[in-house]
Amino acid sequence: MIKLLSVILFILLLLIGGRRGLKTFISIYLNLALVLVLIIIVGWGFNPTIPTIIICLIITTIVLFILNGYNKKTKSSFLSVLIILLVFMGITILFGNKIYIQGYSEETIEAIGYVEYNTGINMLALSNCVIIIGLIGNIIDTSIAISSALYEVHVNNPNLSKIELFQSGMNIGKDILGTTTNTLFFAYLGSYMTLLIFFQDYRYSFTTILNSKIFAQEFTRIILSGTAAFLIIPITSFITSINCKKEDDYDEEDEYSFRKQRNISRRERTTRSNNSNRKKRKQHSLSRS
Repeated sequence: MIKLLSVILFILLLLIGGRRGLKTFISIYLNLALVLVLIIIVGWGFNPTIPTIIICLIITTIVLFILNGYNKKTKSSFLSVLIILLVFMGITILFGNKIYIQGYSEETIEAIGYVEYNTGINMLALSNCVIIIGLIGNIIDTSIAISSALYEVHVNNPNLSKIELFQSGMNIGKDILGTTTNTLFFAYLGSYMTLLIFFQDYRYSFTTILNSKIFAQEFTRIILSGTAAFLIIPITSFITSINCKKEDDYDEEDEYSFRKQRNISRRERTTRSNNSNRKKRKQHSLSRS
C-alpha cells in the first residue's frame, strides 16, 4: 500500500509540477534519508544537537536551492531560516532545562514497558532536537512564501525603498499569519488526537493533564513552533528587502526578470505601433472616401 501511495504521489507531482514536481519527489526521499541518518547517529550515543543543526541546514539547502534555484529569494530565505534555527536551538535548550521535558512520561512507559529504559541517550538534547525538526518545515514554507512575494513586488516596483519593501513584506506576512496559525493548530491537533482520547479514557482531570510530562512536552513544541513561524516573517522581510536593493547582486532570477520586463516593453511598443498604423490607415481610407 505504501508503494502504491508513493506511485500515486509521483504521478501527480509529475503531471502537475513537471520537472519541478520530479525534483520535489526526489527531495522528499532525500530528506527522509537524512532524518534516518540522524536517527542512526543519535542511536550511536552522540549528542544530537550539532547533527540536528547540520541535517536541518542540509534539508533547507535541498528544499530552497535545489527546488527553487540559487537567487535572491532563496538566499534571503536560507539566511532567515539559519537565524531562526540558531536562536531557537538556544531557546529550546533554555526552556527544556526549566520545564524538564526530557525522558519518558507515564503514558509512554506503559506503552514501552517491555524495553530497556537506559538507552544511553541524552534525552534532554533529544527532546530539544525533536522540537527543532518539528518547526523546520513550517519556517521554510513561510520564509520562501514571503521572500518570493516580496521579490515580485520589487521587480514590478523597483523604485520602492528598503523601508517600503519591508512594510510590504510585513503586510504579506500578516496575510500568511492567519493560515499559518490554523495550519499549526490542526497539524498538532491531528497528530495528538490519540493522546486526547487517552486522557479521556483514563478520566484525567484538567489539573492532572496540565501537570503531566507528556502535555508539557507537546505544549512546549506547539508554542515554540508557532513563535518561530511568527518571527520568521519580520526576519525574512528585512533580509529580503536589503538583498533586493543590492545592485551588485546580479543572479539568474534578476536576468530572467530583466528579460521578461524587456520582452513586455517590446510587445507594448509593437502593440502601440500597430494600433497607430491601423488608426492612420483608417483615417486615410475615410478621407479618400
